[in-house]
Amino acid sequence: MSRAPPTLLIVEDDSDLRDALVEILTAEGFHAVATATGDDALAWMETHPPPALVILDMWTPRRDGWLLLDSLHLRHTLADVPVVAISAGEEKHPAIREVLQKPFDRDLLVACVRRFVHALH
Repeated sequence: MSRAPPTLLIVEDDSDLRDALVEILTAEGFHAVATATGDDALAWMETHPPPALVILDMWTPRRDGWLLLDSLHLRHTLADVPVVAISAGEEKHPAIREVLQKPFDRDLLVACVRRFVHALH
């Protein structure tokens, strides 16, 4: 019996990029769930087990990446979830493990995710 693939939570307001990230990471053996805002991400995390990794666009509508990071950092059940930030700048926060500088390519994305989470194939 095989295990379920690790769940990645993508928070990205650009629908084209969000869909591309889901497609790429699903093809790599991960279960990718995507939301457009930090509020939607928090709502998802309230009803699901913690994801193996959060891939976070730092500038999303409503609850931007900074507010989401603070919320994750303050919740004991989510404080240890690694976060990879997507940004054009150098972002610093205790919850951020790595920053993917925009623009990035597929291989860089997959290598970054694999540093924190192992796919099943």
